[in-house]
Amino acid sequence: MFHWWNDMKFKRIKEGEFKRLIETKTISSMIAQESNHESNKFSLFGIDETNQLGYAIRHGRVDELRTWRLDILSAFVKSLGFTSIEVYFSKVSKK
Repeated sequence: MFHWWNDMKFKRIKEGEFKRLIETKTISSMIAQESNHESNKFSLFGIDETNQLGYAIRHGRVDELRTWRLDILSAFVKSLGFTSIEVYFSKVSKK
């Protein structure tokens, strides 16, 4: 799937906690990964490069990754003060 962070530990957190980690500058970069189950739907991962930790936004009521269309996700990332994001597409072919 990904190259340099294959061994990184990931935690699923709610959006509010994700925003708090950005405000405290814990998250220093972001990655969008396309879902293997839904075309054109992406999950957002925040990377804490200092501690080699990753954070993914989950739904509030269930422990599943939240997904967005890329245009909506990019607007959200911009609203958090980021000017760039890495985007990875699923390698699973979809019909």
